[in-house]
Amino acid sequence: MNQETETTTLLEVYDPVLCCSTGVCGPDVDDALVNFAQDVKWLESQNVTVRRYNLGQEPEKFRDNPEILKRLQDTGSEILPILVVNGEIVSEGGYPNREQLESMLAVRGNQASGSHEGQENKTNGRAMTEEPEPSANTEEPEAFHYSEKVEILINIGSSVAAGCESCLKAHFVKGKKAGLSKEDMARAMQSGLNARQVPMSDIIGLANKLLGNPAPSDGCTPGGGCC
Repeated sequence: MNQETETTTLLEVYDPVLCCSTGVCGPDVDDALVNFAQDVKWLESQNVTVRRYNLGQEPEKFRDNPEILKRLQDTGSEILPILVVNGEIVSEGGYPNREQLESMLAVRGNQASGSHEGQENKTNGRAMTEEPEPSANTEEPEAFHYSEKVEILINIGSSVAAGCESCLKAHFVKGKKAGLSKEDMARAMQSGLNARQVPMSDIIGLANKLLGNPAPSDGCTPGGGCC
């Protein structure tokens, strides 16, 4: 006797450092982020549960997922965003469009009935090819832990985003002692700058508005100096 069971589709999005939960804020918004935010709302209207994790605000979500943490350690933040459907990574390195999302989620839904085996999902990021189920003799994957270096890089980016000079100096020293390269620490700093840039431009715009100044082309400010 066949009995149908209700299943829930869960899409988890591991975002890079964004200025807010979706990155859709400020005057200069990435069109890809705007489109993806709209597609997320559409997915939720289709009874898909969507959870997004921002590296700058929720680093513990990346730490708690061994596979996500491993990819981040091996490749760096360029691997983000990573999309996971029902526990399986389906896309990385870019935001898929609505058609790709629909196809991706439909593939996952049909897998339970044994169809679409070996189908490749192509996204705006990197294509992820479905692999056959591992045999009973497959060894358990090695567990990965939240490393000191990853924590330092996250702290460096957060310090820049928060504008905390003493914090940045302290974490930079820790990074050098831990053997982090200047290139990796520069990437972490850039992530923090990206997160800090939009909120600062909003404040500058408000200051100019309050002072009755015309919007400057270079984004600079009130006292006539550099912002």
